[in-house]
Formats: sequence, structure tokens, C-alpha cells
Amino acid sequence: MRKKNLIWLFSLPFSLSTLCAAEVPKHYVMDETVVTATLTETSLKSIPAAVEVIDREEVQESGAMTLHQVLTEAQSVNLEAVSGRQSTARLRGLNSSNTLVLIDGMRLPSGFQDKVDLAEIPAGWIEKIEIVRGPSSALYGSDAIGGVINIITRKPTGEPEAWLNTRYGSNTEGEAEATSFDAGISATSGDFGYAVSGSFSDKGRVDEDLTDGFTDADDKKVKAGAATLTWQLGKDAELVAGVTYADVEREGLRFKNKKEQEWMNGSERSTGRVEFRSALGEDSSILLRAYRSVYDWGVTLTPISTGNPEAHAVDQTTDQFEARWAGRVFGSHKVTTGIEYRTEDREEDGLRSEIENLGVFLQDEVSITGRLSAILGLRFDDHSSFGSVYSPRVSARYQLNDELRLRGTYAEGFRAPSAFELYTGSDYTKRRILRPNPDLDPETSRTWEVGADFENDLFLLSVTAFRNDVDNMISEVFSGQFEGTIPIHESCNIAEAMTQGVEVTARVSLGSGFSIHDELTVLDGENKTSGKALAYVPDVSNVLKLSYRDSAHGFSGNVRLVTLGGQYTDAESSVKADAYTLVNFSLSKSLTSHAKLYAGVDNIFDELVEDGYGNVYGPGSTGMFMYGGIGLNL
Repeated sequence: MRKKNLIWLFSLPFSLSTLCAAEVPKHYVMDETVVTATLTETSLKSIPAAVEVIDREEVQESGAMTLHQVLTEAQSVNLEAVSGRQSTARLRGLNSSNTLVLIDGMRLPSGFQDKVDLAEIPAGWIEKIEIVRGPSSALYGSDAIGGVINIITRKPTGEPEAWLNTRYGSNTEGEAEATSFDAGISATSGDFGYAVSGSFSDKGRVDEDLTDGFTDADDKKVKAGAATLTWQLGKDAELVAGVTYADVEREGLRFKNKKEQEWMNGSERSTGRVEFRSALGEDSSILLRAYRSVYDWGVTLTPISTGNPEAHAVDQTTDQFEARWAGRVFGSHKVTTGIEYRTEDREEDGLRSEIENLGVFLQDEVSITGRLSAILGLRFDDHSSFGSVYSPRVSARYQLNDELRLRGTYAEGFRAPSAFELYTGSDYTKRRILRPNPDLDPETSRTWEVGADFENDLFLLSVTAFRNDVDNMISEVFSGQFEGTIPIHESCNIAEAMTQGVEVTARVSLGSGFSIHDELTVLDGENKTSGKALAYVPDVSNVLKLSYRDSAHGFSGNVRLVTLGGQYTDAESSVKADAYTLVNFSLSKSLTSHAKLYAGVDNIFDELVEDGYGNVYGPGSTGMFMYGGIGLNL
């Protein structure tokens, strides 16, 4: 514990005191464009919100095999390891159900315990990730109170490309052996374009204590593929079709009902879309899109000695139809408006429920003066179970000079209770029993955010302060114990809850190919009704990254210190997980313009994170992990 605190105390002042010297690396320049924050391509400098972009190169350098491993090093993203060995994302201390996860702008249906498991999304899909921290209900409706994580997959390239990446790794005990392959092709020929990729990963189990009947990390296989096809319909129109598919298998041991049992879990996730895009003039365009996302999840527990197997299943299907228009009005107004209709059909252990939602939104990005701009947004949602709600947003950005920008936002949002929270619950997990509550009310939120960004040719410094006030926050409340050992929780509304914090991002080049990047978040969360701290809200998180790049000789590498502070892991604020720091290292060398070798060590000091919290299937639960591989680009 003392060593962890010393590492964090060292990293914070060091990272914030090195604002000096040379050029800012490419990834850190804020003139790239993003789409998730406004639904149109907008310069990062022009967005009055906290946005992080993680590109494909960063994903490859991290050695990540899945999305959840990438997000362990994203700012203000805290991962929660829920029952079933899933890993879910929480933004700014709010529940994972308040973080909307998208693939190419499309919602992912939830699975077991109503969670979107980030460990099921392969890193091979990722072209880049756009993370919008802060309220986004004015554009996306329910589930976006905390923000949006949008995974953007690879798209057709102009010239033909092909790639193959493969790697192998294990921990120091020879466990958690991991093999992965990622390959694909992309090109455009005439009016047709395509990008097709596939990946496979196989990671072995970890079991440090062979007597407890419980594997610390399970065997896991992921088979996945993605494809995007484009057809240019004349000069200004395009038809796009796409599909993603992932099949995940997990096997391990569980100790339940006083018996050691084989635990076998399988899931399939698929999304298919068709969309039509057309320019209606120089400053006007439309988008028509229809998509279906399907998620099937199942688990079987089979006693090793005697007894009958136990099986459970979840099937959820999301269908959405949307139409969107964007264009210039009166010169200084960039207007985006749209309509969406969505159905969610869920069946869990034979209990079926259906939800429908109609949403209409209007957004105006207006330039008031040469230095002052604003974004005004309003969304109307009509929910089949909870009626109508409006979600407004007002954001402003003021350019004080060429280097300093000020920004601020006020927004309101909502989240309707899910079918799982209302009707299903979960009474068969080992860690806790979760009872549903058909009397739940929707969550509503009010968020204030202010920030400043300073950027020049030498360095970048960004500071953001925020506060989320949530009424009727849906949370788990302890209500007793089953057989004196398993806690029973019930989904209940907390009348008033709050999270608040400060985010600091510092990036600078140190010269001679070295650069440093630090992302610090100080966070607080409170159940204002009981006065207790909210669960899964770490008091601090920090990612310090020292990078080296020598383009002339093809070398690159980095050292990352990933720190997560203490946090309560139960609804009664009685159990608090310890803070921890993981130190990760990676190095790569380009052999030719088409081939690269890379290697790395995660969790160099072999820290064991309490219960694998936040690092399920990662180095926090497997110990020091070493890997190496080769990447080919043709």
C-alpha cells in the first residue's frame, strides 16, 4: 500500500511540472475532427465539451486485445467488474447505465444484468474511439447522462490495403496464455469500397488458489468480424451497408450452493446496418439509417460431483430507424435535426418485455462573434412506459486569444428504467442477489461544467470542473442476506445523488523524441439522501505516460503509470477497495515500411488488484503479463 501511494504522489507533481519545450506530438494536437459530440464533423478545438480521441496507433501500442483493456487508460473512465466476469464503463462516477456505448453511432444492446460487456469488443475492430465526457441526452436521449463512448470501425481506403497482426503472451507463472490474430483488407474500386476484418483471441485461465473452487480468471475465446461496404451513387450520394459480429466463450470454475461447478458462458453479438447519405448542396446533407443489434447470452453451471445443471439465458434485440438533416441557416447557424424510433425486445429466462421510444432533436451551432460561439440543443423523447421528457443543453465557447479557450455547459438528461431493473433482476449470481422493482421512476439529471484549454506550439493544458445532480438515481440497496451469506440487493431510486470532480490533462514534448502526457481526475460521489459515499467512485484516477518516438530509425515506446484511488464496492459504503498503481511498458521497432515488431510488459511490479476489480481479464487479475508480436501492413 505504501509503495502504491508513493508512486502516485511522485507521478502527480512530476507530470504537472514538466510543461516546457518542443513540438506537440501529432495525437495531442486538437485540430482533428470528431463526430460524436455534435453528430457532424467538427473540429475538436470548436467543441465546448471534454472529448478524448484514441486512435488505432495508440490502441496497437497499448497491446490491448479488447475494448475494456484500451479504456483502462482513458480519462475519467472507471471500469467495474460486475457478476459474470463482465467489465463495464462508468464515466465521471455515474453508473454504467448512464454511459452510452455505440459502434459507428449505433447503440449496443445490453446483456447479462443489463450491462454492455466491453471485454467482448475486440481491439481489431477499432479505427478510433471518441469519448465525450459529460451530458449528451440532448442528442442521444436515454442512457447518455454521463457521456458517450463511440467505437468507430475501419472504413474503405482509397488505395488497396491489407494487414495482419499477431501476438502471444502469458504471465510469469505461465498462466493466462494469450494468442491473438487480427487481419483485414480494404480498398475502393470505381464506385465500390470495402473494408473487411476478422480477429481471434484465446486467453487461458488463472487459478492461484486451487482449493477455493473458483478460477481467478477464466478461459476465454473471442471470434469476431466486421465489414463495411460502400456504393457511390453519383457525385453526392452514397449507400453504406455494414455488419459486426462477435462470438465469446468463457469457461471456469465456480463454488455455489456448497458445490464446485463448471461454469460455461457463451454470447453472440451482431449488428447490421444500412444507411443512405446525400449532400443536398454545398452546406446541407441528409442521413437515413436503419439497423438491428442482437445479443444472445447464456450460462450453464454443472456440479462436478452430483446434482443437476443450472442454465440461464438472455436475448435482447434493438431495432432503430432514424433520419437526420444538417445544414447552414442564415450563414452563422449550423443546424442538425433528426427523428429516431427505437424498439428494445428483451427475454430473460422466459420473461419477455418490450420498450419503444420515439425521439426528436434539434441542435444549433451558432457563431455569435468571431470569438464567441454556442451550441443550443433540445431533445424530446416519448417512452412507452414513462411518457414524455425534454432534454435541453446550452454550451458556449469563448476564444480569449489564439492560445486560450474558455467553455461551459449546462444540460439536463434522463434515463428510463430498463426491463431488467423493472421486471427481471438476478437471483442466481454468487456475489449478490439483485431483485427487480416495478415501481421505479426514471432518473433525471442536471449537469454544470466549466473548463479552459491552453494550447500553443509547446504544450497543451486542459482543466475541467463538473457537477452532476441526479434525482431518482437507480441504484442497488442492501435489503438482507440469503442463507446468511449472499447479500440481497434491490433496485431502488435514490431521491438525490451527486458526483463532482476536476479533470486535468497536460501534454508536452520534451524534445529528442520524448513526450509526456498526464490525465488526472479527482472525483467525489454522494448519496445525498443517506449521506453515504456512492459505490464505485474512486477518489482519484491518474494515467501518466512517458513516450519515445524515433521515426528515422523506426523505434517507439512508452511507460504508463495507471493509478486508481480507493473506492467503496458496496451500496452501504462499508467495504472499500484499496488504491493501486499498475506500471506498463511497450516497445516497437519497424523492420521495413510494411513490418513492425512489438513487445511489452503489463503490470511490471506484479501488483494484484483486489478481486481483480476494474481489471477483469487484465494484468490486475493475472499478475505481470509479458507479450510480443508482429504487425504487417501491405
